[in-house]
Amino acid sequence: MPAALCLIQVTTARHFPLRNNRTKNAAGTPLALSDLFIGEKPVRGLDMLHSINLLRTLSCYAIAIFHIQAFVHAHSDTVHLTFSASPGFHLFLAISGFILVYITRPDDTPLNFMMKRTVRIIPLYWAATTITLLLVLARPWLFHEADTSLSSIASSYLLLPHYDLGGDIQPILFVGWTLGYIMLFYLLFSLSLFMPERVQVPTAIVMTIGVIAGAKLLPAGAYREFYGDPILLEFAMGCLIGLTLRQKAIQEWVKRTPMWPLGLLGIAGFALVMSVTLPSWGRMAVYAVSSGLVVFACAGQDLFRKPLHNEFLSMGGKISYGIFLIHPLLITAFGVTLFRITSNDWVATLLMFVTVLPLTSVLAYLSFRYFETPTNTWLRKAFRLSKLPPKSVRNATPEMRPTVV
Repeated sequence: MPAALCLIQVTTARHFPLRNNRTKNAAGTPLALSDLFIGEKPVRGLDMLHSINLLRTLSCYAIAIFHIQAFVHAHSDTVHLTFSASPGFHLFLAISGFILVYITRPDDTPLNFMMKRTVRIIPLYWAATTITLLLVLARPWLFHEADTSLSSIASSYLLLPHYDLGGDIQPILFVGWTLGYIMLFYLLFSLSLFMPERVQVPTAIVMTIGVIAGAKLLPAGAYREFYGDPILLEFAMGCLIGLTLRQKAIQEWVKRTPMWPLGLLGIAGFALVMSVTLPSWGRMAVYAVSSGLVVFACAGQDLFRKPLHNEFLSMGGKISYGIFLIHPLLITAFGVTLFRITSNDWVATLLMFVTVLPLTSVLAYLSFRYFETPTNTWLRKAFRLSKLPPKSVRNATPEMRPTVV
Protein backbone atom coordinates (compact mmCIF):
# COMPACT_ATOMS: atom_id res chain seq x y z
CA MET A 1 0.00 0.00 0.00
CA PRO A 2 2.62 2.62 0.93
CA ALA A 3 4.15 4.77 -1.75
CA ALA A 4 6.78 7.31 -1.55
CA LEU A 5 8.58 9.73 -3.62
CA CYS A 6 12.26 10.48 -4.02
CA LEU A 7 13.65 14.03 -4.31
CA ILE A 8 17.29 14.74 -5.31
CA GLN A 9 19.37 17.87 -4.93
CA VAL A 10 23.12 17.40 -4.27
CA THR A 11 25.59 15.16 -2.42
CA THR A 12 29.28 14.97 -1.55
CA ALA A 13 32.08 13.72 -3.76
CA ARG A 14 33.99 12.04 -0.98
CA HIS A 15 31.10 9.77 -0.06
CA PHE A 16 30.49 8.55 -3.61
CA PRO A 17 33.71 9.10 -5.62
CA LEU A 18 33.35 8.41 -9.35
CA ARG A 19 35.84 7.58 -12.06
CA ASN A 20 36.96 11.22 -12.29
CA ASN A 21 38.90 12.62 -9.34
CA ARG A 22 38.05 16.27 -10.03
CA THR A 23 36.53 17.54 -6.78
CA LYS A 24 36.73 21.35 -7.05
CA ASN A 25 35.36 23.91 -9.46
CA ALA A 26 37.19 26.86 -10.94
CA ALA A 27 36.57 28.93 -7.83
CA GLY A 28 38.18 26.28 -5.64
CA THR A 29 34.84 25.27 -4.17
CA PRO A 30 34.40 21.59 -3.30
CA LEU A 31 32.00 19.97 -5.75
CA ALA A 32 28.99 17.96 -4.78
CA LEU A 33 28.57 14.61 -6.50
CA SER A 34 25.88 16.14 -8.66
CA ASP A 35 28.39 18.70 -9.94
CA LEU A 36 31.18 16.25 -10.78
CA PHE A 37 32.30 15.74 -14.38
CA ILE A 38 32.08 12.58 -16.41
CA GLY A 39 34.57 13.19 -19.19
CA GLU A 40 34.17 16.89 -20.00
CA LYS A 41 30.42 17.17 -19.56
CA PRO A 42 29.04 18.43 -16.22
CA VAL A 43 26.27 16.27 -14.87
CA ARG A 44 23.69 17.46 -12.36
CA GLY A 45 22.46 15.30 -9.48
CA LEU A 46 19.38 13.58 -10.85
CA ASP A 47 20.86 13.28 -14.33
CA MET A 48 23.58 11.05 -12.94
CA LEU A 49 21.22 8.41 -11.55
CA HIS A 50 19.72 7.05 -14.75
CA SER A 51 19.00 3.55 -13.42
CA ILE A 52 17.46 4.99 -10.28
CA ASN A 53 15.40 7.35 -12.45
CA LEU A 54 14.17 4.37 -14.47
CA LEU A 55 13.25 2.65 -11.22
CA ARG A 56 11.46 5.74 -9.93
CA THR A 57 9.51 6.08 -13.15
CA LEU A 58 8.47 2.42 -13.20
CA SER A 59 7.57 2.60 -9.52
CA CYS A 60 5.27 5.58 -9.82
CA TYR A 61 3.52 4.09 -12.83
CA ALA A 62 3.15 0.83 -10.92
CA ILE A 63 1.50 2.80 -8.12
CA ALA A 64 -0.89 4.41 -10.59
CA ILE A 65 -1.70 1.01 -12.09
CA PHE A 66 -2.32 -0.38 -8.61
CA HIS A 67 -4.86 2.37 -7.91
CA ILE A 68 -6.57 1.88 -11.28
CA GLN A 69 -6.82 -1.82 -10.46
CA ALA A 70 -8.29 -1.05 -7.03
CA PHE A 71 -10.83 1.36 -8.56
CA VAL A 72 -11.93 -1.20 -11.15
CA HIS A 73 -12.36 -3.93 -8.54
CA ALA A 74 -14.44 -1.56 -6.40
CA HIS A 75 -16.75 -0.58 -9.27
CA SER A 76 -17.11 -3.75 -11.32
CA ASP A 77 -18.42 -7.24 -10.56
CA THR A 78 -17.26 -8.65 -13.87
CA VAL A 79 -13.70 -7.37 -14.26
CA HIS A 80 -10.99 -8.94 -12.13
CA LEU A 81 -7.40 -7.94 -12.89
CA THR A 82 -5.13 -10.68 -11.56
CA PHE A 83 -1.78 -8.92 -11.93
CA SER A 84 -0.20 -6.99 -9.07
CA ALA A 85 1.67 -3.68 -9.11
CA SER A 86 2.32 -3.56 -5.37
CA PRO A 87 6.17 -3.73 -5.63
CA GLY A 88 6.07 -0.10 -6.75
CA PHE A 89 5.26 1.05 -3.23
CA HIS A 90 8.14 -0.76 -1.63
CA LEU A 91 10.63 0.31 -4.27
CA PHE A 92 9.70 3.94 -3.69
CA LEU A 93 10.30 3.62 0.04
CA ALA A 94 13.74 2.10 -0.42
CA ILE A 95 14.68 4.69 -3.06
CA SER A 96 13.56 7.48 -0.71
CA GLY A 97 15.91 6.34 2.03
CA PHE A 98 18.84 5.97 -0.36
CA ILE A 99 18.24 9.43 -1.83
CA LEU A 100 18.32 11.03 1.62
CA VAL A 101 21.86 9.77 2.08
CA TYR A 102 22.78 10.65 -1.48
CA ILE A 103 21.63 14.28 -1.28
CA THR A 104 23.13 15.17 2.09
CA ARG A 105 26.07 17.55 2.11
CA PRO A 106 28.60 17.43 4.97
CA ASP A 107 27.70 20.97 6.04
CA ASP A 108 23.93 20.71 5.73
CA THR A 109 22.29 22.06 8.87
CA PRO A 110 19.16 20.33 10.18
CA LEU A 111 17.00 23.38 9.51
CA ASN A 112 18.40 23.99 6.03
CA PHE A 113 17.98 20.34 5.05
CA MET A 114 14.42 20.14 6.38
CA MET A 115 13.43 23.41 4.72
CA LYS A 116 14.74 22.27 1.34
CA ARG A 117 12.70 19.08 1.57
CA THR A 118 9.61 20.94 2.79
CA VAL A 119 9.55 23.54 0.02
CA ARG A 120 9.90 20.74 -2.50
CA ILE A 121 7.03 18.60 -1.18
CA ILE A 122 4.43 20.89 0.33
CA PRO A 123 3.47 23.33 -2.50
CA LEU A 124 2.29 20.70 -4.98
CA TYR A 125 0.70 18.61 -2.23
CA TRP A 126 -1.24 21.60 -0.91
CA ALA A 127 -2.30 22.54 -4.45
CA ALA A 128 -3.48 18.99 -5.20
CA THR A 129 -5.21 18.78 -1.82
CA THR A 130 -7.03 22.05 -2.48
CA ILE A 131 -8.23 20.81 -5.86
CA THR A 132 -9.39 17.58 -4.25
CA LEU A 133 -11.22 19.46 -1.50
CA LEU A 134 -13.03 21.62 -4.05
CA LEU A 135 -14.07 18.49 -5.95
CA VAL A 136 -15.26 16.85 -2.75
CA LEU A 137 -17.39 19.87 -1.86
CA ALA A 138 -18.77 20.20 -5.40
CA ARG A 139 -19.16 16.49 -6.20
CA PRO A 140 -19.09 14.56 -2.90
CA TRP A 141 -19.98 11.30 -4.65
CA LEU A 142 -16.56 11.32 -6.32
CA PHE A 143 -14.78 10.96 -2.99
CA HIS A 144 -17.42 9.38 -0.79
CA GLU A 145 -14.99 8.45 2.01
CA ALA A 146 -13.40 11.90 2.29
CA ASP A 147 -14.03 13.65 5.62
CA THR A 148 -14.63 17.40 5.15
CA SER A 149 -14.76 18.32 8.81
CA LEU A 150 -12.47 21.17 9.86
CA SER A 151 -10.26 18.83 11.90
CA SER A 152 -9.87 16.47 8.93
CA ILE A 153 -9.07 19.33 6.55
CA ALA A 154 -6.46 20.72 8.94
CA SER A 155 -4.94 17.29 9.50
CA SER A 156 -4.82 16.70 5.76
CA TYR A 157 -2.87 19.88 5.08
CA LEU A 158 -0.55 19.23 8.04
CA LEU A 159 -0.05 15.55 7.11
CA LEU A 160 -1.23 14.37 10.52
CA PRO A 161 -2.72 10.86 10.71
CA HIS A 162 -6.49 10.66 11.07
CA TYR A 163 -9.29 8.33 10.02
CA ASP A 164 -11.47 9.09 7.01
CA LEU A 165 -15.14 8.15 6.77
CA GLY A 166 -14.17 4.67 5.60
CA GLY A 167 -12.02 3.99 8.65
CA ASP A 168 -8.70 4.27 6.80
CA ILE A 169 -5.84 6.51 7.88
CA GLN A 170 -5.55 8.85 4.93
CA PRO A 171 -6.08 12.55 4.16
CA ILE A 172 -8.56 14.04 1.72
CA LEU A 173 -6.14 13.37 -1.14
CA PHE A 174 -5.76 9.73 -0.19
CA VAL A 175 -2.20 9.15 -1.44
CA GLY A 176 -1.06 11.98 0.83
CA TRP A 177 -0.85 9.64 3.80
CA THR A 178 2.43 8.43 2.31
CA LEU A 179 3.83 11.93 2.58
CA GLY A 180 3.14 11.74 6.30
CA TYR A 181 5.76 9.00 6.46
CA ILE A 182 8.06 10.87 4.08
CA MET A 183 8.00 14.06 6.16
CA LEU A 184 8.45 12.12 9.40
CA PHE A 185 11.52 10.42 8.02
CA TYR A 186 12.84 13.72 6.69
CA LEU A 187 12.44 15.15 10.18
CA LEU A 188 14.29 12.24 11.78
CA PHE A 189 17.05 12.45 9.21
CA SER A 190 17.40 16.21 9.66
CA LEU A 191 17.71 15.72 13.43
CA SER A 192 20.47 13.19 12.84
CA LEU A 193 22.51 15.99 11.22
CA PHE A 194 23.19 17.31 14.74
CA MET A 195 25.41 14.26 15.21
CA PRO A 196 28.95 13.79 13.88
CA GLU A 197 28.90 12.91 10.21
CA ARG A 198 30.05 9.30 10.65
CA VAL A 199 27.07 8.43 12.85
CA GLN A 200 24.32 10.46 11.16
CA VAL A 201 22.82 7.61 9.14
CA PRO A 202 22.95 5.07 12.01
CA THR A 203 21.33 7.68 14.25
CA ALA A 204 18.47 8.18 11.77
CA ILE A 205 17.94 4.42 11.64
CA VAL A 206 17.93 4.08 15.42
CA MET A 207 15.47 6.98 15.75
CA THR A 208 13.21 5.33 13.19
CA ILE A 209 13.14 2.13 15.21
CA GLY A 210 12.52 4.23 18.31
CA VAL A 211 9.49 5.92 16.73
CA ILE A 212 7.97 2.56 15.79
CA ALA A 213 8.55 1.16 19.27
CA GLY A 214 7.41 4.34 21.01
CA ALA A 215 4.18 4.46 19.02
CA LYS A 216 3.20 1.13 20.55
CA LEU A 217 3.02 2.90 23.93
CA LEU A 218 0.39 5.34 22.70
CA PRO A 219 -3.31 4.69 23.31
CA ALA A 220 -5.19 2.97 20.51
CA GLY A 221 -5.93 5.31 17.63
CA ALA A 222 -4.64 6.78 14.42
CA TYR A 223 -1.29 7.95 15.83
CA ARG A 224 -0.44 4.57 17.29
CA GLU A 225 -1.48 2.70 14.16
CA PHE A 226 0.25 5.09 11.77
CA TYR A 227 3.57 5.71 13.49
CA GLY A 228 3.84 2.15 14.77
CA ASP A 229 3.73 0.69 11.26
CA PRO A 230 7.01 -1.15 10.51
CA ILE A 231 6.81 0.15 6.94
CA LEU A 232 9.11 2.92 8.19
CA LEU A 233 11.89 0.34 8.29
CA GLU A 234 11.93 0.32 4.50
CA PHE A 235 13.05 3.96 4.57
CA ALA A 236 15.77 2.97 7.02
CA MET A 237 16.81 0.15 4.69
CA GLY A 238 17.23 2.66 1.88
CA CYS A 239 19.48 4.76 4.13
CA LEU A 240 21.48 1.64 4.91
CA ILE A 241 22.01 1.09 1.19
CA GLY A 242 23.36 4.63 0.87
CA LEU A 243 25.62 4.12 3.89
CA THR A 244 26.88 0.81 2.51
CA LEU A 245 27.78 2.40 -0.82
CA ARG A 246 29.95 4.92 1.02
CA GLN A 247 32.30 2.16 2.12
CA LYS A 248 35.49 1.86 0.07
CA ALA A 249 35.48 -1.94 0.12
CA ILE A 250 31.88 -2.04 -1.15
CA GLN A 251 32.68 0.48 -3.88
CA GLU A 252 35.58 -1.64 -5.11
CA TRP A 253 33.40 -4.76 -5.03
CA VAL A 254 30.69 -3.03 -7.05
CA LYS A 255 33.22 -1.84 -9.64
CA ARG A 256 34.32 -5.38 -10.41
CA THR A 257 30.95 -7.15 -9.96
CA PRO A 258 28.04 -7.05 -12.43
CA MET A 259 24.93 -5.63 -10.76
CA TRP A 260 22.27 -7.27 -12.96
CA PRO A 261 22.24 -10.59 -11.02
CA LEU A 262 21.28 -8.69 -7.85
CA GLY A 263 18.52 -6.93 -9.74
CA LEU A 264 17.20 -10.21 -11.11
CA LEU A 265 17.29 -11.73 -7.63
CA GLY A 266 15.19 -8.84 -6.35
CA ILE A 267 12.70 -9.26 -9.19
CA ALA A 268 12.49 -12.99 -8.39
CA GLY A 269 11.67 -12.03 -4.80
CA PHE A 270 8.81 -9.84 -6.03
CA ALA A 271 7.50 -12.70 -8.14
CA LEU A 272 7.66 -15.04 -5.14
CA VAL A 273 5.80 -12.79 -2.73
CA MET A 274 3.08 -12.07 -5.30
CA SER A 275 2.50 -15.75 -6.01
CA VAL A 276 2.40 -17.27 -2.52
CA THR A 277 0.46 -16.50 0.64
CA LEU A 278 2.61 -15.14 3.44
CA PRO A 279 1.80 -13.48 6.78
CA SER A 280 1.99 -9.69 6.74
CA TRP A 281 5.44 -9.56 8.34
CA GLY A 282 6.70 -12.20 5.94
CA ARG A 283 5.40 -10.29 2.92
CA MET A 284 6.95 -7.07 4.15
CA ALA A 285 10.28 -8.78 4.78
CA VAL A 286 10.40 -10.27 1.27
CA TYR A 287 9.31 -7.00 -0.32
CA ALA A 288 11.89 -5.06 1.69
CA VAL A 289 14.79 -7.38 0.83
CA SER A 290 13.76 -7.55 -2.83
CA SER A 291 13.45 -3.76 -3.04
CA GLY A 292 16.81 -3.37 -1.36
CA LEU A 293 18.51 -5.65 -3.88
CA VAL A 294 17.02 -3.82 -6.86
CA VAL A 295 17.83 -0.36 -5.48
CA PHE A 296 21.37 -1.40 -4.53
CA ALA A 297 21.93 -2.81 -8.01
CA CYS A 298 20.64 0.33 -9.74
CA ALA A 299 22.53 2.73 -7.46
CA GLY A 300 25.74 0.73 -7.78
CA GLN A 301 25.43 0.68 -11.55
CA ASP A 302 24.86 4.44 -11.69
CA LEU A 303 27.62 5.43 -9.30
CA PHE A 304 30.48 3.00 -9.90
CA ARG A 305 29.84 1.18 -13.16
CA LYS A 306 28.72 2.21 -16.66
CA PRO A 307 25.51 4.17 -16.16
CA LEU A 308 22.64 4.43 -18.57
CA HIS A 309 22.48 7.68 -20.55
CA ASN A 310 18.96 8.67 -21.48
CA GLU A 311 17.32 12.08 -21.13
CA PHE A 312 13.88 10.47 -21.15
CA LEU A 313 14.75 8.52 -17.99
CA SER A 314 15.96 11.72 -16.35
CA MET A 315 12.70 13.50 -17.10
CA GLY A 316 10.69 10.48 -15.95
CA GLY A 317 12.32 10.72 -12.55
CA LYS A 318 11.75 14.46 -12.33
CA ILE A 319 8.01 14.24 -13.01
CA SER A 320 7.47 11.24 -10.73
CA TYR A 321 6.21 13.42 -7.87
CA GLY A 322 3.59 14.95 -10.13
CA ILE A 323 2.55 11.51 -11.37
CA PHE A 324 2.20 10.37 -7.78
CA LEU A 325 -0.09 13.23 -6.73
CA ILE A 326 -2.05 13.80 -9.95
CA HIS A 327 -3.09 10.28 -10.91
CA PRO A 328 -5.62 9.81 -8.04
CA LEU A 329 -7.63 12.80 -9.26
CA LEU A 330 -7.77 11.51 -12.82
CA ILE A 331 -8.59 7.96 -11.77
CA THR A 332 -11.59 9.16 -9.78
CA ALA A 333 -12.88 11.64 -12.36
CA PHE A 334 -12.32 9.47 -15.45
CA GLY A 335 -13.21 6.22 -13.73
CA VAL A 336 -16.62 7.34 -12.50
CA THR A 337 -17.42 8.93 -15.86
CA LEU A 338 -16.29 5.97 -17.96
CA PHE A 339 -18.15 3.38 -15.91
CA ARG A 340 -21.30 5.51 -16.17
CA ILE A 341 -21.26 6.18 -19.91
CA THR A 342 -20.13 2.73 -21.11
CA SER A 343 -22.24 -0.37 -20.89
CA ASN A 344 -19.24 -2.70 -20.78
CA ASP A 345 -16.96 -2.77 -17.73
CA TRP A 346 -14.06 -4.19 -19.75
CA VAL A 347 -14.28 -1.30 -22.19
CA ALA A 348 -14.37 1.18 -19.31
CA THR A 349 -11.33 -0.50 -17.74
CA LEU A 350 -9.35 -0.39 -20.98
CA LEU A 351 -10.26 3.26 -21.50
CA MET A 352 -9.07 4.07 -17.99
CA PHE A 353 -5.62 2.71 -18.74
CA VAL A 354 -5.29 4.41 -22.14
CA THR A 355 -6.50 7.80 -20.86
CA VAL A 356 -5.38 8.12 -17.24
CA LEU A 357 -1.74 7.08 -17.62
CA PRO A 358 -0.83 9.27 -20.65
CA LEU A 359 -2.78 12.28 -19.37
CA THR A 360 -1.17 11.93 -15.95
CA SER A 361 2.25 12.03 -17.62
CA VAL A 362 1.41 15.17 -19.58
CA LEU A 363 -0.02 16.98 -16.55
CA ALA A 364 2.94 15.90 -14.40
CA TYR A 365 5.34 17.35 -16.96
CA LEU A 366 3.41 20.62 -17.10
CA SER A 367 3.32 20.71 -13.30
CA PHE A 368 7.07 20.16 -13.06
CA ARG A 369 7.90 22.80 -15.63
CA TYR A 370 5.37 25.52 -14.85
CA PHE A 371 4.53 25.03 -11.17
CA GLU A 372 7.03 22.92 -9.23
CA THR A 373 10.23 24.38 -10.67
CA PRO A 374 9.23 28.09 -10.42
CA THR A 375 7.67 27.61 -6.97
CA ASN A 376 10.66 25.71 -5.62
CA THR A 377 13.11 28.23 -7.04
CA TRP A 378 11.19 31.18 -5.57
CA LEU A 379 10.83 29.55 -2.13
CA ARG A 380 14.50 28.64 -2.00
CA LYS A 381 15.39 32.25 -2.71
CA ALA A 382 12.81 33.54 -0.21
CA PHE A 383 14.23 31.34 2.54
CA ARG A 384 17.82 31.82 1.38
CA LEU A 385 18.13 28.15 0.48
CA SER A 386 19.17 28.64 -3.16
CA LYS A 387 22.86 28.60 -4.10
CA LEU A 388 23.77 27.98 -0.47
CA PRO A 389 27.28 26.50 -0.39
CA PRO A 390 28.69 24.51 2.54
CA LYS A 391 29.68 26.54 5.57
CA SER A 392 33.36 25.89 4.94
CA VAL A 393 33.14 27.81 1.64
CA ARG A 394 30.33 30.19 2.53
CA ASN A 395 32.36 33.18 1.32
CA ALA A 396 32.86 31.67 -2.13
CA THR A 397 30.45 32.33 -4.97
CA PRO A 398 30.08 29.04 -6.82
CA GLU A 399 27.75 28.87 -9.77
CA MET A 400 25.11 26.44 -8.62
CA ARG A 401 21.61 26.59 -10.00
CA PRO A 402 18.88 25.09 -7.84
CA THR A 403 17.74 21.74 -9.15
CA VAL A 404 14.15 20.67 -8.65
CA VAL A 405 13.61 16.93 -8.77
